[in-house]
Amino acid sequence: MYDTFLKPSILQAKLNNLSTKETIELLAPKIGEWIRNYSVREQLNLRNDVKDNTKATQLRSEGNKMFHPNVKRYIEAIKLYNESIAFSEKGSTERALAYANRSNICLKMQRFEDCLENIRLARESNYSGEKLNQREKEAKNALAKARNKNASSSKVTPDVVEEPELSYPSKENAPQIANCLELRKNEEYGRHVVSTRKLKVGDVVMIERPFVTVLKDSFRYVRCDFCHEERPFTLIPCEGCTMAMYCSEECLSKAYNKYHRYECGLLRDMCEVFDELPLIAIRMIAIATTSFDNNPEALKDHLDALDESNVNGFTMDWNKAAQQDIFNTVHVLTTNQEQGDSNFLAFHIFNATILHTLILERTQLGPVCGANPALNKLLLDLILRYMQIVEFNRTLLSFNTYKVKEYVPESFAVGCYPLISMLNHSCAPNVQRITLSDGRCAVFVIRPVLEGSQLFDSYEADHISHEREIRQSMLSLKYSFRCTCEACTFNYPSINFNDLKNRKQMFYYQSILTTHDLNKVRELMSQLRHFLNETPNLYPADRVCISQITFVRSLQILYAQTSENAEYWKHCKP
Repeated sequence: MYDTFLKPSILQAKLNNLSTKETIELLAPKIGEWIRNYSVREQLNLRNDVKDNTKATQLRSEGNKMFHPNVKRYIEAIKLYNESIAFSEKGSTERALAYANRSNICLKMQRFEDCLENIRLARESNYSGEKLNQREKEAKNALAKARNKNASSSKVTPDVVEEPELSYPSKENAPQIANCLELRKNEEYGRHVVSTRKLKVGDVVMIERPFVTVLKDSFRYVRCDFCHEERPFTLIPCEGCTMAMYCSEECLSKAYNKYHRYECGLLRDMCEVFDELPLIAIRMIAIATTSFDNNPEALKDHLDALDESNVNGFTMDWNKAAQQDIFNTVHVLTTNQEQGDSNFLAFHIFNATILHTLILERTQLGPVCGANPALNKLLLDLILRYMQIVEFNRTLLSFNTYKVKEYVPESFAVGCYPLISMLNHSCAPNVQRITLSDGRCAVFVIRPVLEGSQLFDSYEADHISHEREIRQSMLSLKYSFRCTCEACTFNYPSINFNDLKNRKQMFYYQSILTTHDLNKVRELMSQLRHFLNETPNLYPADRVCISQITFVRSLQILYAQTSENAEYWKHCKP
């Protein structure tokens, strides 16, 4: 297909110096023709997502093997039972049995309230049998004893984690941004964020909620698809697909009304064939559509009248902003498509065309957009545009998860934050994004910033971890620009971990971080903050860089969500 259809057209686009719009107009019909005529569905195994009790039984059987006393991998069993529940038909024996199996694990792990909830769900799914009666009695008795024990024992006050706040007064029009930040624009940097005052290490200058988020595939049967809370023991399924699960009927309803109605029939194919980026693009279109009362024509009229040059999230009044106004700030994010390679553009068009076809066939947008050529074209244009927006503006949402002997950061979702997306890249960044426990993202200063200086984030490539040639290649391939930041200009070195002093310093810091003792970590963070503020001229010395990455890790431990999984291993094997 590439040699026959695309390669000649891509060469034609390059030779004629076609614009991105002209290249899309040239390639899209050819890719569409190939998809229609060359068995793409069979090659990609595209199929409707339907409930399957046979598959549910198979998954439950695999879960039983994980639950076996000689195996005791209860969390793996829970994931398999959850997937079984997602595949099972409503009211089926398979679903009832999976809920009952889940209740048994909850009892073994002393999660008595969760056990009782699963017993209720099993009965609601027409469970027949006496086993649950005895299990319910055990759970209620154990729960009563636990409550009495807690009431009579002296209570230990848990560590209180204070949510970070902006270090300076917020903008009157934008409470999520410190009033010292301004959005500016010039030819060298495009849109960029500047501070009008000096900033110190540890300052918080932005705290923003995401416009859209998507769970990573590995967490689909562990976390709620809407609020992303970790609820593996009590998730309930969407009745229209086998992929989305929720922590409550409330989250299920909110997800359906906000976006899921437009992605439900696509979710499994998108997760199996693509990564998270196309799914975020589809979810953005879904949220945009619901923002305009589920009226694609109203969305089109709005976009036709929108002056994108006047959209500025830093000057917009967020206190009065409607969902449509917030949507505007995401719609105008950069795509870098004019700098992109034609081969990558062809790849995006290929993916967008497949998604466009599936949306027309399987969602509520199909009848409306399929019958209206203008809406049909708008749908394809938005898929392609938002895929590129997400590629250049995505943020990973991370949490602290327990791995054998220590907590480590791990990403569980991908999101898009319209204001934080205004931050440009540097391989020697002066700010760091930290995912908070409620899904918001806080921007912390990690190097002193002079008045009038730009704030720089890192797009997952920095001099501490990568040599210049490697990271420049990564950035060019992924984001279509050649980095000329200070680290690239002066060829800052990566940390020499073979140096004995560096290893000793890292070992000392790690010995504190691995305790996950919030008081000790907070004390270490304070010491590092003072050191980094006092030694800006020593950067990029190894000692400073090691202190900086330790400071960032301390922020993650203190402010990010921490998984319960350390408690799980008390009752089962990892």
